[in-house]
Amino acid sequence: MELDAAAPSGYVVRRATREDLPEVIRLNRENLPENYSEDFFEEVLESNPETFLVAEEGGADGRKGRRLAGYIMCRVEIGFPLVGRAPLVKKGHVISIAVAPEHRRKGVGMALMVEGMNALRSRGCSEVYLEVRVGNAPAISLYRKLGFRVSRRIPGYYRDGEDAFVMARSL
Repeated sequence: MELDAAAPSGYVVRRATREDLPEVIRLNRENLPENYSEDFFEEVLESNPETFLVAEEGGADGRKGRRLAGYIMCRVEIGFPLVGRAPLVKKGHVISIAVAPEHRRKGVGMALMVEGMNALRSRGCSEVYLEVRVGNAPAISLYRKLGFRVSRRIPGYYRDGEDAFVMARSL
């Protein structure tokens, strides 16, 4: 069952391109305390292009220089399920999602999550999971609205010592 993936009015959610990576990296560095190397972003884009998405304001008219509103970076993994009891499953991992402050509370994060989950489902994933700071109430609220449940808590997961919830749901 596909989720409603309509982007909010005035935004377009599309696959990321190599040309988007500088803006994606900027969004990551400016909005999240956890940062990845440029090589990591490139590797995920190359290996999982269908599940690495960006949101931009306006139409997809190809204008250069536009700043992205947000991104979601996911990958497909094989592992033990967090939902259900199968021995091994194909699951989606939401590695990172960020929305610029001026675009928050407009549905951009929801649209990125829904599009990302639909892309993971189309790649054969039966579940999706992510890690989130236990103190990030707005993100936890969004994930709960999307049907995620806390699977476990990881003490000291983040560099600054904050714990993480692992949240998961079936696709």
